[in-house]
Amino acid sequence: MVDKMSALERILTVLDGKIPDRVPGFCLGGDFDFIEKFMNSPYALTDEDISQLDKDKVSYGPPFMHAIIAKFSPPEILPGGLDAKIDLCWLTTGMGLPIKLETLNDYVIHNGGYFKVVVRDEGIPHWWYAGPALLKKENIEEYWSRANDLRPSQDEVRNFARGRKNMLKKYDIVVSQGQPGPFENCIFGIGHANFARLARKDPSFLQQHIEFQWETMEEPMMKMIMKTNPEVVMCGDDYGFNDGLQLPPKDWRKFIKPILAEYVKYAHDGGAKFIVHSCGAIGEIFPDFVEIGIDGVESLKPKNNDLKMYREKYPEITLVGTIDDSEMLKYESPEFVRNSVKQSIETLGKKGGFIPGPTNFLLDQPAENIVACYKAIQEFGNY
Repeated sequence: MVDKMSALERILTVLDGKIPDRVPGFCLGGDFDFIEKFMNSPYALTDEDISQLDKDKVSYGPPFMHAIIAKFSPPEILPGGLDAKIDLCWLTTGMGLPIKLETLNDYVIHNGGYFKVVVRDEGIPHWWYAGPALLKKENIEEYWSRANDLRPSQDEVRNFARGRKNMLKKYDIVVSQGQPGPFENCIFGIGHANFARLARKDPSFLQQHIEFQWETMEEPMMKMIMKTNPEVVMCGDDYGFNDGLQLPPKDWRKFIKPILAEYVKYAHDGGAKFIVHSCGAIGEIFPDFVEIGIDGVESLKPKNNDLKMYREKYPEITLVGTIDDSEMLKYESPEFVRNSVKQSIETLGKKGGFIPGPTNFLLDQPAENIVACYKAIQEFGNY
């Protein structure tokens, strides 16, 4: 019989390929829509909760998801907690202020893409990727000339790390700190069409761009993150569509895999575990994940991935996520959610290697279904 573990012990045990006291729960994060739904539900943060969270310096940075995640704590941690413990979540470190490119006469963020803030009719804000900006070689080359403006901020990384440490110390929640991955940083700036064209027509130019982003932004950020001694590092890098990869496997292996392997090496050399978040059907590159030493893969929407096969064929990799957020958690009943989570644990979690949670950011799911999901992980997760 394993004694009750802390969230950190539980997460590290699972990512080590061993069996913990119970199955941990995971939450990637959430957008303002979900916050609005949650705060208008019976589970909303109370004034007493907010006072306690404020005292404990839990991050209230937009969209305030760490406060919601902390609300799921047991009452001995947060008196008004929901007792449906979340053990692991994610925090993406930003890359500084937008820069203006003269060839575009417009502002772009660190990866060369456009992001927009929209306030909807009901007053709910939304901040999301709007499209690539570096569509011509002259745009990319000017972007390269702005290396000094693209370097990450040590102060920002330290500030994020303080929030991460508070969550672990006060609420027994592991925050996997990380940054966007090499594929997303590339295509958010130059777009899929340019990536495909350059991979065929001018691979050396594409390679130069990917290496520029690694040397200017990504490697310095990894160094800064690792100086804060994270327990788990998580990189967001979507490789998949619903029915396969967004790029040919040979191009992923040529252009992206070597940089992703560097991310993993930095994490492991610093004593941290490494998880990659990737939406879509990504089974073709699971052997590569094993080869470069990735500890966990997150998202894994069940309709797009053979989860049982992954569990059996790739026991080295912990499956994170896997609970369908786009249909099941949105449209089904809390009882259906409860039974579905139970089945997932029975199928995927018998031998460890499983950290279930919604496959992506919480957007517009009913709060009662999310509560049912995490309560079910608690109810059926004991080994």
